[in-house]
This record gives sequence, C-alpha cells and structure tokens, in this order.
Amino acid sequence: METALIYNPKYYDGLNVKQMRPKISAFKTYKTKDGTLIGLFQGNRGVNPKLDFVVKILIPGMDKKLVPPTHTYWVVDLLLKIPEYRKEVREIVEYYIEYYKRTSPFLSVEDRNSYQLETVGEIISRYGHIDQAYTLSLDYVATVIELFCKNEKINPGAYMFRDLLLALRDYIDNKLHYTEVLQAALPGYR
Repeated sequence: METALIYNPKYYDGLNVKQMRPKISAFKTYKTKDGTLIGLFQGNRGVNPKLDFVVKILIPGMDKKLVPPTHTYWVVDLLLKIPEYRKEVREIVEYYIEYYKRTSPFLSVEDRNSYQLETVGEIISRYGHIDQAYTLSLDYVATVIELFCKNEKINPGAYMFRDLLLALRDYIDNKLHYTEVLQAALPGYR
C-alpha cells in the first residue's frame, strides 16, 4: 500500500498548486514519481507575455515551500549520474538538443494550458534504469527540460537554455570543465 504524501496546505489543497503573491493557482500541474509537484503559472515576459509561463515546484512535506527550480537542480542531477551512466546521460542530453531544434512554441493560451508532455514517457521507458536513490526522479528531469525547451522557444533569438544543453554535452565529451557547466546553469549567465 502506497503511503499518502503530505504537502504544505498553504501551497497545495489536494487539487491545485497555489502561489501566494499574487495569489493564483497553477493552470497546469504535473506530479513526478517521487511526489514533486511541478506547477505552471502565468508568466509575463518575452515577446508574447500571454504565452509565457513560470515553473514552480513543491516537494512533499508540511513545511516545504513552493519555489522556482533553478537549472542547477537538473544539471547537477545529470552530473551525478555521469560516473555510472555516462553513455545514457549523453543520449538524454542529445535527445533534448534535437527536441529543442524541432519543437515549436505554443501558439495559443489554450494550446499551452492543455499541453501534454511529449518526451517524458519515452525517456522513462528508455532510461528509467538510471534513476538513483537520493537524487531527482528522471521524470522530474525530463519534465522540466521539456518545459524549458518549450518556454524558451516562445522568444525568438533566446538561447540560454539551448546553450546550457550544449554545455552539458560538451562536458560529457570532455570539452568543458564541470565548473563551466555549473556556471552556465546559474541565473544571469553571459
């Protein structure tokens, strides 16, 4: 029997992930294998602010807070997997570089709000064996990478997320030092 996960009721009412300022509910919520809730909230940036979205996560626990995940979360997770699963991590990164190239931005608010993840099932079926205890679940990593690919595509000429994927691949291929990858994952890099 599965133990029910408990979340801070200030941020999750059992149906909706909520932020406090401004007080709104996520228009879309994904739940990962480890119980992390990934909420999508209306954003206000870029060339088409009505299509922009902000990702925030809530991990299980009565005292946990809703936070925007930094890129360092998923980057460090993949870095931790490299000693044991270098080939698989490179394949995942390459998969998302190719996905980034071919994916299109959302064309409408309805399209964005009803979006069904396109890559997570395939990544889990092909690479689920690399999930490790005490790290993020692979479905979390795949979900946020896919969402960030889609979000960056809303703004023509944006490249920070794409460049981060390329930097991670370069590290795996021994072309960058790990500190350079971590630097690339920091907000405001470049």
